[in-house]
Amino acid sequence: MNKFLNITVGGLGLLYVLNDTYFRLLVKFYLHRGYSSANAEKIANSTNIFSIIIILTILLVIFGVLAVISNMVYFMRGNFIFKLFLNCVAMSMPFLYVRNIWFSIYELFFCGIFIYYIWSLKKSTLNNSGRLLS
Repeated sequence: MNKFLNITVGGLGLLYVLNDTYFRLLVKFYLHRGYSSANAEKIANSTNIFSIIIILTILLVIFGVLAVISNMVYFMRGNFIFKLFLNCVAMSMPFLYVRNIWFSIYELFFCGIFIYYIWSLKKSTLNNSGRLLS
C-alpha cells in the first residue's frame, strides 16, 4: 500500500506538471498569434484545464497526506526521508505556483525526484528477485 500511495502521488504530480505545461504552451501560442495576455489566458482556459488542475490539486493533497501517514507507519523501511521529501515536494507544487522560470525548475526537480524513486523501486525489486533465486 505504501508503494502504491507514493506512486499515486508521483503520478498525480506528473499529471499536474503536464497540465500546467500544456496551459503555458497554449497561452504562449495565443500570445504568439497576437492575442493579449488576458484574452490568451481566457481562450486557453476555455478547455476547462483550470478545473482539471483544481481536481488534481485536491487528489494530490488527499493522496499525499495518506502517503505521508503511510510512510510514517513504515519508517523503518529504506528511503524514509526521501519518500517524505517526494510527497512534500509533490503536495506543495500547486500552492507554490508562480509564473516564472523558478517554478518550471521546481517542476523539473519534482520529475527528477519521482524518476529516481521509480528507478530505486525497480532496482530494489531486481535485487530482491536475485536474492530469491540464489
